Amino acid sequence: MQITLINPPICLKDVYGKFEKLASFQPPLGITSLAGYLLQYGHDIKIIDANVSYLSIEGIVKELRKYPPDLVGLYTISYNYPVIEALSKGIREAVPDLKIVAGGPHVTFMSEETLRDTAIDFCCLGEAEESLHELIQHLENHATDFSGIQGLAYKTPEGEIIKNSERVLIKDLDELPFPAIHLLPPLKTYKPYLLHHKRTPLMTVATSRGCPYKCVFCETPSGKIVRAHSPEYVVDYMSFLDKQFGVREVTFLDDTFTLNEKRVYKICELINKKNIDMTWYGTAQANVRDMDIFKAMKSAGCWIVAVGIESGNQKVIDLMQKGTTKEKMQATCQGVLAANMKLKTFFVLGNPGDTEGTIDETIEFALDLKGHYPVFSLMTPFPGAPLWESAEKYGTFDRSSFDRLT
Repeated sequence: MQITLINPPICLKDVYGKFEKLASFQPPLGITSLAGYLLQYGHDIKIIDANVSYLSIEGIVKELRKYPPDLVGLYTISYNYPVIEALSKGIREAVPDLKIVAGGPHVTFMSEETLRDTAIDFCCLGEAEESLHELIQHLENHATDFSGIQGLAYKTPEGEIIKNSERVLIKDLDELPFPAIHLLPPLKTYKPYLLHHKRTPLMTVATSRGCPYKCVFCETPSGKIVRAHSPEYVVDYMSFLDKQFGVREVTFLDDTFTLNEKRVYKICELINKKNIDMTWYGTAQANVRDMDIFKAMKSAGCWIVAVGIESGNQKVIDLMQKGTTKEKMQATCQGVLAANMKLKTFFVLGNPGDTEGTIDETIEFALDLKGHYPVFSLMTPFPGAPLWESAEKYGTFDRSSFDRLT
């Protein structure tokens, strides 16, 4: 089957405002992982990354009209939902019989609304490798009953919306093939985020899926059960990126990279053993136990660690259900600095329980932590996050315009 997977264009003005010329685009991880999985079954896969290719909605539609595939897949994220609406509408008008499937965080949590309000036919919920593969099998066999595909929501020809049961998560991530990086535009054409990299070409990498924490502001499309690639798989993939694509830096996107500290030590040991010449960006949850882990990361090429702090007031931290303390946050940040790495700290203003006083505490805490790159953002509840349902307890919240969730 001929399948086109699309990373839709972001409305730069909505996301970056007057700084849109500074917009950065990292290589997309999700659709390359899906492409790698589908290639092993002999499908003809094409990836359109509209952002780095500077393709508009009209440009994508023109491409699909000229070379229509059998199935088109769209990546969705909530703040880009208006683009998804317009793009799916344009595709339907240009190629009426083309089936459209969507995946990503937004449709994982808003599948029924998406199917009702757009031209999308199917939604893959959460991890999409297996559900998408089964959907393709059904379409190839001209099946009309999709009720047996776990992790799928769909719209019947009569307009009825059906949401199937959840799919069991993939247990052994090492069984997955490497992402299909070769289907992307050249990596040198991407513009990595400011302060996120030292060298290029850069590639994004996820060594695990899932997050066990219960932060009220966070949605977890991959679930609460953490599954991780083995250290051997991770380092083999890094070596593959080095040899096949000349990648000089990776950004680890894991929600919980340092959760299993023994695994991190092993990854660092293997990187050094294989003499892989890469720098990398890592993350740490704010309750690391063994601070020597940062020295190991530094020795293996890590030069910057990002830590989610969010607030400098313990009552607010508790309301956010972060499961940590200011003391543990301080210790983690001091561990990064002691290893002579750059420290990036994330803070959120307007949290549940925030007042002018607690926001002042947060700013003071940011100064005390001595991070090289403190980043402040406004609290924004997204679909799938507990706060999406309970935001009115703390103020007013307008759910009517997803493009305002930036």
